[in-house]
Amino acid sequence: MSLILNYMVDEHNEGSTLGKFLTQQQLSKKAVIALKHRGGKFYVNGEVRTTRWQLDNKDLVTVIFPDEIASDTLKLIKMNLNIVYEDEFLLVVDKKEGMPVIPTGSHEQALANGILAYYKEIGLKSTVHFVNRLDKGTSGLLIVAKYRHIHHLMTADFAHIKRRYYALVAGMLDGAGVVEAPIFRPEMTSIKRIVHEKGQHAVTHYEVVKRLPTSTLVKCTLETGRTHQIRVHMAHLSHPILKDSIYGDGLEEEQQLLHSYFLEFTHPITHKKLCFESGIPDRFEIKR
Repeated sequence: MSLILNYMVDEHNEGSTLGKFLTQQQLSKKAVIALKHRGGKFYVNGEVRTTRWQLDNKDLVTVIFPDEIASDTLKLIKMNLNIVYEDEFLLVVDKKEGMPVIPTGSHEQALANGILAYYKEIGLKSTVHFVNRLDKGTSGLLIVAKYRHIHHLMTADFAHIKRRYYALVAGMLDGAGVVEAPIFRPEMTSIKRIVHEKGQHAVTHYEVVKRLPTSTLVKCTLETGRTHQIRVHMAHLSHPILKDSIYGDGLEEEQQLLHSYFLEFTHPITHKKLCFESGIPDRFEIKR
């Protein structure tokens, strides 16, 4: 099962070479060259053609992408994945808390390994391309592109992907607000980030959903996507996320109460807007 994309030539592209036409379809020159060297095929009206072929109006261009080989760091580990959406181009998965996205030496039960095993079940010869990522302790929705080119289309303009989170934070927070504070990694040997003027631009919008006796449930919307952004920004407000072992007082074995509950994006092929929601997890222990 390979990625196959079809494009119809219109009068504006009549006389263009196949190579130039493909770059106008968001296939870079580098990608076109890579396709040729990795076994990809270009067809015009069902006939194999080179990138120098001159196109006519209403020609049908077909691109067959080569199979992708998974990294040696990934293993096939069968898991009960919560796939909330799937088509021939991508998946939307609701990830459990405590599961890393990418495997490490101490964590083989990673989402990437489970997805690779699922690919084998459905006969997909590809590797795993995460469009957005979640920390190990964060649960919720994330997008997985089935092919490198789909990942490129999805991330070329990341602004079209809307992401919202539920966070249960310490203390009593009021109303709504915006945290605009740069995030910096002071030590390369540590994953911890801080707010610092040397950091990358980062903006988080928050809104109180429910006030509890000693904590507050908030909705957070990301305007940027820095590592640990919500965790760092909430701690910066002196309202760290509960059970956060890095930015709060959580234990090392606990998972921060942060959940990716909302995703909205434009499909890279159909150009339709897709929207997905996931409810507040039971682990938040909030009465509905």
